[in-house]
Amino acid sequence: MSELSLPYQFTLRDYQRPMWDYFLQNKKGLRGLAIWPRRNGKDIVSLNILIAKAIQKVGLYLYIGPLHTQTRQIVWMGSNDDGKRFLDYIPPQLVKKKRNAVMEIDLINGSMIKIVGSDQYDNLMGLNAQGAIFTEYSLQKPEAWDYIRPMMANNGGWALFNGTPRGLNHMYAMSNMAKKNNSWFYQYLTRDETGYPTKEAIQADREAGMKESLIEQEYYVSWDSSSEDVFIPLDLIAPTIKPSSALQPADYQTQPRIFGCDVAYAAKGDLATICYRQGRKVHMVRGYKGYDNMAFADEIARFIKIYRPHIVNIDAGRGEGVISRLEQLGFDNIIRGVHFGGKVYEEGPANRKAQMWMRMLEWFNGDNKPDMTNLDEATHANMDVEELLVKELSTPFMLIDEKQQTKVEPKSALKSRGESSPDLAEALGLTFAEEVEMDELPDARLEQMGVTPDMMAAMHTMQGQREYDPLQHMDQMLTNQDQQMERQSDVERHYLYG
Repeated sequence: MSELSLPYQFTLRDYQRPMWDYFLQNKKGLRGLAIWPRRNGKDIVSLNILIAKAIQKVGLYLYIGPLHTQTRQIVWMGSNDDGKRFLDYIPPQLVKKKRNAVMEIDLINGSMIKIVGSDQYDNLMGLNAQGAIFTEYSLQKPEAWDYIRPMMANNGGWALFNGTPRGLNHMYAMSNMAKKNNSWFYQYLTRDETGYPTKEAIQADREAGMKESLIEQEYYVSWDSSSEDVFIPLDLIAPTIKPSSALQPADYQTQPRIFGCDVAYAAKGDLATICYRQGRKVHMVRGYKGYDNMAFADEIARFIKIYRPHIVNIDAGRGEGVISRLEQLGFDNIIRGVHFGGKVYEEGPANRKAQMWMRMLEWFNGDNKPDMTNLDEATHANMDVEELLVKELSTPFMLIDEKQQTKVEPKSALKSRGESSPDLAEALGLTFAEEVEMDELPDARLEQMGVTPDMMAAMHTMQGQREYDPLQHMDQMLTNQDQQMERQSDVERHYLYG
């Protein structure tokens, strides 16, 4: 057999060589992430690495794309910009057999190359892969890597991830981890560093109608740009978690204090969440996993006593028990149940959920930017809570139904494309369920009468400490209300009866 030169019939560009050298010459190179611009050869270089590794060591090698059918079209049947088929980068003298139906190639040394989509990762059960490429990882189901990671940890296999940003999703979390981890190869390049595509080509795309946000995302690998299909564009949201956006107390302290509480579907692993917003300022967002309705109601009650909200909007779809418990604790004057699927009486939104998201979009799109800085220091999926909230807000798509009404992409559809339930975003959305003014609210009237925050906190505490007794409650209803009111101060009367 004549001597082969790898990569086969392909010349590496300067910026591509570090990744090639890491996986082909570094014996300890087991993990890597390459974030490159569009049209910079991610698939060609990654596939050539897979081929070379399969020649070096006998084993199973996986090339994993976002969707099985899409990967067949792009990799198995596709070609590069020069018209050369991707599979032609495999030296033909090394190919023993191709199985088109299952996208498998046997090499003469005993290795196998298998091409698959991350949407069918469960078909990989029992496969002892030596290496894997995850191409366009930002579009993949992250469960695919979670599924095969233990196999590779057991056999010392390697994995290379590549892609272009798609907002603050799982690839963003991996990027934050990989750039700090010395055991990972990490490369983040923009077109200004690679020189591809040319500025003239980018300008041609712009003149042909390509959106500026998409140009930033595809060619300048911006995490802060997002798809035109999303309900709230990422570039509107991202600035609100930067320190420069922080508001002074005078900018929001005269606005209503509103809680939004999203009740979890615990069986599916969702979070119960509480958001506290006051005008353009988001003070708090918290998530709770595994809380039943009573525990979640008690947590809401605890924060009511601390922050004294004027309105508490609660997801009524799964939150009837939470609402009942808070009413028993004496907070019925500020509790509002909100049905996400409820009817609205205005043009545009198809339901209450869409109405809330449209109000949020308007809030982010205003001249005066909101402030979502300095939230709780909770972490989730290698993100702080601000970044997770931004990710959830910028993930759902805007949909238009047959009546030309606006809807928010449902959770089931989000999960089908590998995204988690946007629980923090839903809690913020609930703070927009009612448009209210300060003079319409019970506590606000007390504040205008000169009632101090400490006095209101004490009254909330008294109400919250009342034990609920059905018989006692009936007796109280039969008691002469006028006699009760004579014993109460003007402040208590206004607080309890509005």
